[in-house]
Amino acid sequence: MTALLLSGLLLLTGVQDAPPADVQLAPQVEFQTPEERLAERLDALARASQQDAPPLIDEIHALWAHSGSDTVSLLMDRGRLAEQAENTDIAARMYDHVTQLAPEFAEGWLAAGRMAAQAEDWGYALETLNTALTLEPRRYDAYLTIARLLERANELDAALEAYQDALEIFPAHPGAIEARDRLLALQAGRAL
Repeated sequence: MTALLLSGLLLLTGVQDAPPADVQLAPQVEFQTPEERLAERLDALARASQQDAPPLIDEIHALWAHSGSDTVSLLMDRGRLAEQAENTDIAARMYDHVTQLAPEFAEGWLAAGRMAAQAEDWGYALETLNTALTLEPRRYDAYLTIARLLERANELDAALEAYQDALEIFPAHPGAIEARDRLLALQAGRAL
């Protein structure tokens, strides 16, 4: 009787540990740091088509936007809201505070550069965008902003180089492809 009870308990214990036959377990995924995840997503972006790129871009931008500081996140959020409301003075102030509080946070420098470009403060715009690229050299969006500034300043060779730098990171970027092709056509026309 004891042996029967013991074998019944063992059978019950074994049944409880095994998942039901119709339940599929998710595969175990190894933990990745945000930097490892970012590198993986940027590698995928380098191979992505224009149709496959949007979810990768969203994830990459979310990883870049993570500051690790509640204060910096609050200032960035306030800056974005001011930017959306077209209050560029407040947005610029918020982003400048970010660059002072978190000088190693590339997103703050990129946002400050974007605001400086809107204010046509070309020197500060290029300085802040270059700082963003020094901190995070994979910021294709910083290269695109620099390229647009250089194109506007009629520095077409430098603009073309910046567009090509952006395309090395994000080869399927439609705006960068169009701009590069347009500048290449201009160069070909000048060469004739």
